[in-house]
Amino acid sequence: MYTVLGCLFQQHDLILVAAAAAMCIFACGTAQAMSLRARTYQGRAQLLWLLGAGSVAGAGIWATHFVAMLAYQPGLPMRYDVALTILSAMIAIAIPALGSVISVTRAGGALGGMVFGAGVLSMHYVGMAALQMPAVIVWNSGMVAGSVIVGVSLGGMAGHVAMLPASWVNSVSSAGLRIAAIIGAHFTAMASLTAIPMNQSLPQGGASFSPAIIAFLVMVMAAFVVGQALIVAMVDRHLKSKSERAAMQMRAYIAELEETKNSLEKASSAAEVASKSKSAFLASMSHELRTPLNAILGFSETMMSEALGPLGTPRYKDYLTDVHNSGRHLLELINDILDIARLDAGQAELDETIFSPAEKIQDVVRMMSAQALKAKVTLVADLPPNLPLLTADRRRVRQILLHLVSNALKFTGPGGTVTVRAWADDAFMFQVSDTGIGMSRQDFSKAMEPFGQIDSSLARKYEGTGLGLPLTRQLTELHGGTLALESELGTGTTVTVTLPKWRMAQMETGKAA
Repeated sequence: MYTVLGCLFQQHDLILVAAAAAMCIFACGTAQAMSLRARTYQGRAQLLWLLGAGSVAGAGIWATHFVAMLAYQPGLPMRYDVALTILSAMIAIAIPALGSVISVTRAGGALGGMVFGAGVLSMHYVGMAALQMPAVIVWNSGMVAGSVIVGVSLGGMAGHVAMLPASWVNSVSSAGLRIAAIIGAHFTAMASLTAIPMNQSLPQGGASFSPAIIAFLVMVMAAFVVGQALIVAMVDRHLKSKSERAAMQMRAYIAELEETKNSLEKASSAAEVASKSKSAFLASMSHELRTPLNAILGFSETMMSEALGPLGTPRYKDYLTDVHNSGRHLLELINDILDIARLDAGQAELDETIFSPAEKIQDVVRMMSAQALKAKVTLVADLPPNLPLLTADRRRVRQILLHLVSNALKFTGPGGTVTVRAWADDAFMFQVSDTGIGMSRQDFSKAMEPFGQIDSSLARKYEGTGLGLPLTRQLTELHGGTLALESELGTGTTVTVTLPKWRMAQMETGKAA
């Protein structure tokens, strides 16, 4: 180490040494940048980038070597053999280029780096052979071996690091190791040389230039070559980055189009389902409308023909009752449809008054008792004393209760029970529970859809339009409340309507204002 440092500081022009070091750093940094660009390509393009990286590195290394040789000052006149100097330049370009290509093969970066170091050493010793001076050259075999070890080992390490995952740390480390290999091998080799002067002079002839001028010209030419390569690498990186951004934007646009396509497909499927629901509703409604209308028309025709005698016959009164009930049923269906339409359009309004919910529940139970008796179902009201009065739309609350009790009776078999409860706490609660057929949890959402039937066969077995629960929920929400559904298949269903506390007018029973 001391021998190398002594050679460096005592036998070299340090300004030219600094210039050689700057060129080495510039060349190695540019070669590293080109190697990184090579990673972004495959096949022939990658091979061309690697050859370019090796060639640029070689040109810069040769300039580094030549300027460093010009910095050498043994105190003797010197000149260079042109043929050997040109050969050293060719070696400097060819062998490092070969090492760059080897680095991406199965042989690996370490072997490629060792070939790179061997190329640097070959170039150096051929270049030194081109040196002519009136002296006997004596080589220190230990220092020569040291230069080989430094160049090959550090070059191998640089090649290995260069093939690690791309990062600024690995890039700087690889370039630093390569610079150390070049400069270390050069000055170790220079320290191995001892020139013993001879009493003779170099042949005269040809133009003579100072080492500084020659170094300047070499530096300018090498810097131009390496600089052009660096510009090409930077422009390529910019263009490829721009291309990748454009490709990313295109992929995002395609993904957006795909998402739009999926949304359209979902909307189309939803529209198809809605169309099927509409068709099912129309089929169900035609049945619902036809049944009371047939009764109306049938009984009316019988009365018109007086088939059973004059209109004074008592049985006609029963027929008139059936006509009235069928007409009322038809009117209720039409009103439900109109209510759903108004609620969906946001046009429904509440006619709020203060009334007794207990009386309203008792009225509904009495009204539905005939239907319960016919279905052989027990219908009961379980009401606590002192229920508060409500501020709400009396007709809409009655409509809610009628729908819930009617549904419960419809789906409860003979011998079953339907119970209507109400209580007040932090809110006012209506609850209608039955011991009927119930439903599974996955059918809840369908039961809440307008015109929905959990099973299309139910539309025939149990008359109805599927408007009851959806309309009840919308009327509840119109009052600021919520509707909760609990059910278990084969056990029964419980529907709870919760109205906000501010709708309770007072906490003791009394007549509605």
